[in-house]
Amino acid sequence: MTKKYPGHEARQTLRTEAERLVVSLSPEALIAQPNEILLHELLVHKIELEMQNEELRRAHTALEEARDHFVDLYEFAPVGYITITRDGLMSEINLTGADLLKVDRTKLLMRRFSQFVAAPDKDRWYRLFLSLMTTAPADKQAFDLQMLHPDGTVFYAHLDCLRHNPANAEPTLRVNLTDISKSKQIEQELRIAATAFESQEGIWVTDTDWVILKVNLAFTHITGFSAAEALGQTPNLLRSERHDQGFYAALWHTVNTTGAWQGEIWNRRKNGEDYPAWTSITAVYGDDGAVIYYVGMQSDISQQKTAAAPIEQGLS
Repeated sequence: MTKKYPGHEARQTLRTEAERLVVSLSPEALIAQPNEILLHELLVHKIELEMQNEELRRAHTALEEARDHFVDLYEFAPVGYITITRDGLMSEINLTGADLLKVDRTKLLMRRFSQFVAAPDKDRWYRLFLSLMTTAPADKQAFDLQMLHPDGTVFYAHLDCLRHNPANAEPTLRVNLTDISKSKQIEQELRIAATAFESQEGIWVTDTDWVILKVNLAFTHITGFSAAEALGQTPNLLRSERHDQGFYAALWHTVNTTGAWQGEIWNRRKNGEDYPAWTSITAVYGDDGAVIYYVGMQSDISQQKTAAAPIEQGLS
């Protein structure tokens, strides 16, 4: 029994096709003499080699196209792909990832990923990274981080992480990085809206520096300040001269230690008129437990104060 070597059938197919082509070119080759048989064999072999070369060229072209397709999928994917070594260094990153971090890719290779994690989340990242690189089995984990651009601006990122354990190399962490800043902003705006507009009281919402971000319609009716006039200001916009600095210092101390304050405050309208307001100020906390907003609500109690004045005078 003849032993067939690898590729034998493909070789036979090529030869059969080559012989068919020779015969189609020269039918008389079928009744050839010995010298002519030799020439026939050489011609068949030549055509066979040409066919092999053509197949190799097609295979090479297909491989190049597949490689280019893979490169395009990797480099221009809608998410950043990052490979992090066990020492926390970025050994690979695609163009999308470099664009998300706003740094040229050549300057990112072998830099610490933690350099791009914002300070509030650095410790959390270190803990997660250690867990991902040491915990068995290597399960996929997903979480959000506050990250930094080189200019110091913060953006929110979602990370999908999975440890890769190659057979003859150290483990690495494969990371899919997605910018979720817009969705976070929408989420925060919805939280503000839900908090601020469920009430008919005059409401203002500030950031952690007490800069007013939003006011509702009742606020403008009570204070006389339009939304455009209030936004970017602080609640000091309403401050009258009836309370000293110690009063406001004690108020904010209570808010920052207990999360809320309520009581009577004399405010000042845009027209300069002072009015008493029953006010509550509440801190709004993020998922990490840190304050992200302050919400103030006030009710104009001028009429109640006016109605109560004769009674109080009579009692006195």
